[in-house]
Amino acid sequence: MLQIALVGCGVIAPQHIAAFAKQYERATLSVFCDLDMEKADRARAHYEKLLGKSVGSRIVASYEEVLADSTVDAVDLCLPHHLHAEYAIAAARAGKHILCEKPLANTLEDCDRMIAAAREAGVVLFHGENMRLDPVVNRAAELIHEGRIGIVTGLQQTYAHWQPEAMNRGWRARPEEAGGGQLMDAAIHHVDILRHVGGEIVQVQAMTTQHRPELGPESEDTGVLNFRFDRGHLGQLFAGHATRNRGGSPLLTVFGTEGSLTLEAFWPRRGLVWFPANNEPQVLIEHHHWQESFDAEIAHFLDVLLEGVPLRATPEEGRRNVEIILAAYTSARTGRLVEV
Repeated sequence: MLQIALVGCGVIAPQHIAAFAKQYERATLSVFCDLDMEKADRARAHYEKLLGKSVGSRIVASYEEVLADSTVDAVDLCLPHHLHAEYAIAAARAGKHILCEKPLANTLEDCDRMIAAAREAGVVLFHGENMRLDPVVNRAAELIHEGRIGIVTGLQQTYAHWQPEAMNRGWRARPEEAGGGQLMDAAIHHVDILRHVGGEIVQVQAMTTQHRPELGPESEDTGVLNFRFDRGHLGQLFAGHATRNRGGSPLLTVFGTEGSLTLEAFWPRRGLVWFPANNEPQVLIEHHHWQESFDAEIAHFLDVLLEGVPLRATPEEGRRNVEIILAAYTSARTGRLVEV
C-alpha cells in the first residue's frame, strides 16, 4: 500500500480526499500538510469520516518534514500555482512521486524545470488535470476517433460560472501568483478538453474583460478564445467567472460531417449525447458528476505507480496547456492572432 502526503488542504482538497478514500485498498493518505494546521486537521477528519475509521494519519505544517519522511512514497500537491515548481522539484529530489494540480506551473520555464527534475530523479510527475481522465471526455474522444460523427468541423465550449468571492481572497487575486486570472485558473481545464477531443491547437485569438473587480482588480474574469486546430477545423471557448449558471448551453458540442456530440462533465445532467445524421439522438451516458473525473484521476495515478501503466496525464500535456493559455493572454494584450 502506498503512503501519500496531501500537501495543501484548501478548496480542491476534498475532491482529492474523496477519490483517495475510494482507493483505500491501494493507498493511504498518511500525512496532511498545510501551513494552517486547522485546515490540515479538518482534511484529516474528512478523510477519516469517509473511511469510517482512523488510520493514524498525521498533520504537519512543514513540507520539509514531509520530504524527510522515508515512509511517504508520493506527494499530492494542491497548492497555489506559483508554488508548484518549487515544491515539485523538491519532491523529485527527495525521491517522491508527484501529483501536481493544474496548471503545471505559471511559466514554460518552470514547467521545463519540473519535467527535467522528475526525469533526472526517475520519479513520476503526474499532471493533475482531472478532465484528462474524465469518463465522458474520454468516451467522446473514442467516438470521434471511431468516426461516429464523420470529420470534425468545429467545437463550441461554454464555461460559465460564478466564482465565490471568498475563493479569490489571497493568491488568486494576485496575477503574479495565480499566473493570470480565470483563464489560467479555470479555462485551462477546458483547453485540455478541447485538445483531448478535438486535436492539437495551433493558433489562438482571444479577448478578455472584467465584470467583477472584487475577484482581483488586475485579473480578467471573462474571456472568449478562438482556436484553429492542426487538422484545420475551428473551435471557440466562452469562459467566465462572472455569470450565474450556463442556462441551456452544454459544456461542449463537437460538430462533424456526419453528426455531433454534446458533453456534460460538471453537473449530473445527461453526460454524453450522440446526434447522428438523420437519426434520433442517443443518450450514451445518462448521468455523470464532476467527482467522477477526480476518482478516475486518482485511480490512474495509482495504476501508474503500482502497475506501471503508461501515464496519460503527462507533464508535457500540462506544459502545452500552459503554452496555449499564455498565447491567449498575449493575443488579448496585443489584439493579434498568436501561433502556438
